Amino acid sequence: MLKFLRGVVAGSGAGLKDLPYNIGEPYSSAWGSWIHHRGSSKEDGSPVSIFTLSGNAQDGHLAAGRNGVKRLRTVRHPNILSFLHSTEAETVDGPTTKLTIYIVTEPVMPLSEKIKELGLEGTQRDEYYAWGLHQISKAVSFLNNDCKLVHGNVCLASVVVTQTLDWKLHAFDVLSEFDGSNESSNNPMLVTSHWS
Repeated sequence: MLKFLRGVVAGSGAGLKDLPYNIGEPYSSAWGSWIHHRGSSKEDGSPVSIFTLSGNAQDGHLAAGRNGVKRLRTVRHPNILSFLHSTEAETVDGPTTKLTIYIVTEPVMPLSEKIKELGLEGTQRDEYYAWGLHQISKAVSFLNNDCKLVHGNVCLASVVVTQTLDWKLHAFDVLSEFDGSNESSNNPMLVTSHWS
């Protein structure tokens, strides 16, 4: 029974062998300990993004990662990354057992890499940044006001860009229910980075 419940909470698949997606090359940047891979559907070859997080059973990153999977799966908004599938896989290497969480989403690219690729300058760059920040602020507002959830920090690595150049928020590992008496819920919501 416990294994069944863990499967319901942890993922929508039965393990890596049943993952209906091909895992491709990783991007050079991702959120925290996650690795962001290019991917494709085994069925029709359509592009996806695949995020992986590995560790041992006692690793706190895995517990936070499972929280991120649960939140991403249940929270729907146009400015939040669209969840497609998730699963966990266990590998044994001698005495060590390693768990890996896989999240499959719509195809996206890390914001930092998309900005370099676009090479925007001047007014065009400023307008694109303003539009993107507007999209992310709508996502944060939705999480705080409608879902009553608190996202500890929004940083450059927690923003990705779709094929249509829309900015989307993800990386919900530290997302939690709002508690007005909790000091950590009063932390700044947006941590900026130097982008130009």
